[in-house]
Amino acid sequence: MRLGPDGWLRDGRPWMPAQPFYAVVGDPVGHSLSPRLQNAALAERRLSHEYLALEVTADQLVALKSRGADLAGFNVTAPHKQAVAALCDGRTDQARAIGAVNTVRVEEGRWLGHNTDSGGLVAVLSQLWRGREVPATGVVLGTGGSARAAVDALLRWGVANVDVRWHSPAGRDRFEVWLGERGLGEEVALAPLMADDELPPDQPCAWICCLAGGVPCRPFLPVAAGGMPALLVDVRYGVQRPDEAPPLGFAFCDGLPLLLMQGGLSFAWWFGPPVPWAAMHAALPSG
Repeated sequence: MRLGPDGWLRDGRPWMPAQPFYAVVGDPVGHSLSPRLQNAALAERRLSHEYLALEVTADQLVALKSRGADLAGFNVTAPHKQAVAALCDGRTDQARAIGAVNTVRVEEGRWLGHNTDSGGLVAVLSQLWRGREVPATGVVLGTGGSARAAVDALLRWGVANVDVRWHSPAGRDRFEVWLGERGLGEEVALAPLMADDELPPDQPCAWICCLAGGVPCRPFLPVAAGGMPALLVDVRYGVQRPDEAPPLGFAFCDGLPLLLMQGGLSFAWWFGPPVPWAAMHAALPSG
């Protein structure tokens, strides 16, 4: 679905919703599995709302806000998380701290922004690393809205030192401003993306890939894990994640478990408990 100059376009035709609907907003957005998860949850809870994929360009975000009566709430995917945060009329403490919004609740045309990416990622990291002491070091590839959530999640998880690898000077500069606002200059270091990066010596390490869809992360990772535990979480999934194997010895997870966790937290923020986790999990592709 798209936002046309005169209203909603669904399958290329003008469309008028019968009641306020929910959506995932992004550009591109056709790859998103959020409609599968959220519609399964809505059906399980016997809620009559519909959840759609809504492709919106950056210059259409202000126009999207003017359609507030039609939208009850929405998720936000790349590349709009920071731009939507700036358009929100109110934000939760979590969204303000991260400076990026992935979940919006619409109340009387006002956008209330939240971020469930960080909480979802903490849950995923804790599950994958269970039974071991939290690693002292974490590395984040990228500097977008997902990277901010990744830094926040690593610090909340208990990682003492986080290294962030930037791709563009503009991205680095924006990230530096955010770090200054958060007072994270001592815990977080910035460095350019480097080919065949090296693991911290004799330390377990968690790596989180937050690069744009389709951009390989393998060239910027170590060749192998060495003798210490190493974990790679790529927040992308499906066609957005390049077909590449993780380094030798790395435990690996793509973005599907994160999608499930942040999606369930979003559902709870819109509708309250219980979250139909089993129905949402069943809606994920197997394998």
